[in-house]
Amino acid sequence: MNGRRRTTSGLVVVITVVLAVLVGGSPALATTPRVEGVRVCDKFGSTPVAGGRYEVQNDVWGADTRQCITAFDVGFVVDPAEHNKTNEPAAYPSMVWGCNYGNCTKDSPFPRPVSQLAGLRSSWSVGVPATGDYNVAYDLWMDPTPRRDGRPTGLELMIWLKNTPRVQPIGEKKAEVTIGGTTWDVWLGRIDLPTITYVRQQPTLEVTDLPLDAFVADAQNRGVARPEWYMTSVQAGFEPWIGGTGLTTKSFSATL
Repeated sequence: MNGRRRTTSGLVVVITVVLAVLVGGSPALATTPRVEGVRVCDKFGSTPVAGGRYEVQNDVWGADTRQCITAFDVGFVVDPAEHNKTNEPAAYPSMVWGCNYGNCTKDSPFPRPVSQLAGLRSSWSVGVPATGDYNVAYDLWMDPTPRRDGRPTGLELMIWLKNTPRVQPIGEKKAEVTIGGTTWDVWLGRIDLPTITYVRQQPTLEVTDLPLDAFVADAQNRGVARPEWYMTSVQAGFEPWIGGTGLTTKSFSATL
C-alpha cells in the first residue's frame, strides 16, 4: 500500500544493524554488518539510489510510530520500526521505479501503457527479522491517465513473496494461477480503488527475473486491469504491522 505524499530528506551515516534471515524455513540470526548510506526518518521522506535510477521511500503512511531507513546503492535497511497495528499496515518502506507523487526516477519508462509492458522483469533479494508481522511485496500502480503526481485511481496490483500468518491481503481469495513456474493465490478486493493480490504459496526471500508483465496480463484477463491504462510505477518493499526492525532489501533491480 503506497503512502500519501513524499518529501526528500536524509544525511549520510554509518549504522550497525542486526539482521535476521530465514535458513531452511527457520529464523536464524545473521551476521551484524555495518551499513553505510543515507538515513531517512521523515514519515514520507525518500532518497535516490543507484544514480537516481531508483528512489527509496520510508512511507510511514498508516501510523505515528517511529521508523527509519538507511538507503544504500540498490537496497535499504529498516531500523528502527516500532509499529503495533492490528487492522492495517503501518508503512511501506520500499524501492520505487517510476513516478510516485510527482517524483519520477531518472530515465524512468513510466508512465507507460499497460499494453506495452512485455519484458518487464525484476530481481529482488531480502532479509527478514525473526519476530513481528509483515509482508514482502511488490506494488504495481495503474491509472487511466499517464499520471505523475497524486495517487493512481485505476488499480493496485500487489505480488506477495512472503507474509506472516496474521497478515492477509485485501478482499478474498478467488483463484489460483501459475506464473514464473510457481503457484500463487489470487485475491480480489477494493478500498478506494480495486486491488488484486498474488500471494506465493511457497514463500521466498529472493526472486530472479520475476515476470511482472505476466501478473499484469493475468489481471487483464480477469477484467481488473485495462490495456489502455498506464502503469505509473513498480515498487518493492515491506508492509510492517508489528515491529519491522531488520527488514532489509539486500538488492533490487527492474528492467523493461
